[in-house]
Amino acid sequence: MMRMLAFLVLAAMTAIGVAALPDGLDWIAAVVGVGLAGALIATQRETAAGLPTAAAPAVDVVQELRAILALLPEGILVVDANEIVLVANPAVARILRRPPEAMEGVTLIRATRDAALVQVLREATGEPRDLSLGDDRLVRAAATRVGMAGVHAVLTVQDLTALRNAERARSELVANVSHELRTPIAAARALAETLETGVDEADQRQRFHEQLTREIERLGEIVERLLRLSRLESRAEEFDLQPVAVSELLRVAVMRMQPVADVAQVTFAVEEEPLGATGEVVTDRERALEVLTNLVDNALRYSPAGGAVTLRAEAMDHAVRLSVRDQGPGILPADRQRVFERFYTADRARGGGTGTGLGLAIARHIMSRLGGEIWVADETPGATLCFTLPRVPLNALETPA
Repeated sequence: MMRMLAFLVLAAMTAIGVAALPDGLDWIAAVVGVGLAGALIATQRETAAGLPTAAAPAVDVVQELRAILALLPEGILVVDANEIVLVANPAVARILRRPPEAMEGVTLIRATRDAALVQVLREATGEPRDLSLGDDRLVRAAATRVGMAGVHAVLTVQDLTALRNAERARSELVANVSHELRTPIAAARALAETLETGVDEADQRQRFHEQLTREIERLGEIVERLLRLSRLESRAEEFDLQPVAVSELLRVAVMRMQPVADVAQVTFAVEEEPLGATGEVVTDRERALEVLTNLVDNALRYSPAGGAVTLRAEAMDHAVRLSVRDQGPGILPADRQRVFERFYTADRARGGGTGTGLGLAIARHIMSRLGGEIWVADETPGATLCFTLPRVPLNALETPA
């Protein structure tokens, strides 16, 4: 009978067609209905032929149906006329965050703990409805009556939370990109129009040219960073992990940022604790330096003239923690997670800034690829940003965390 049921379910899927799937979730109930009908017909034929059959064919059908429904990615609840759940497949257990065995053999309201899902089942129109589960999750549910082999209806549930979050993130990204590009584009247009009308004074003309160049460079920087972020998210960039001395990372970062520090009238302090026998980390040298110099650049931007930026390295169990501390206004606790989002800047907490809001987002993705973490520490005054890199193992028996 199992082969017969599987055949009928697959045949129903073929008959419905792939093009029908986006129209709703009721196709699953149709598949289940065909399977139940086929199983019931097979049972009746076995009885007519005098072959032994189970005393409760509905129970047999449910058991056979369970194996097939377990393969489907959509959540499925099969209920009887008393709204008792006969089958809860693994997908619906994941969506509702309850064990399948705790959902079977009880009423639908006890199984789902959601009155809206019960209402969808009772209406059983076959039309999908979007519902909130009350914990910021969105699902699409549909129910269809079957009325075969002891099964009254089939309720299908699809988790749309990830899709909704992706759409929201895409919408926010478009809005943020438009906002960030609007200012330099408007400024460049105004400067170009001014130069087009003619500027008699040579010094003013030169100043407008320089401003126009800066706005165009800002546009190019935003576009380049967006492309870079896209490459990192799609894992299109290759990383070359090699042993690198932590002292070299600190030395090169200070050397690269020294001209910026001189202009800002800020000094550097380097604190390097004993890091063990090797003093090396497993990383991509240039990517690690990119993260470190980005943190230093932010620290210099917010540090007052005459202040200091401290770079520190300290050993952890299987990693090295590198931190950059400034003497600026600090970062509010509410902003400490959001500073790593695209286009988010903590200017309200830090008293202004000229960044694109993409540097720390790029740093976070780089750290994810390097096997480390990046965060804002709870140290005050000023702001302290930290990240970790895996240490080189001392021997073959020790491996980085």
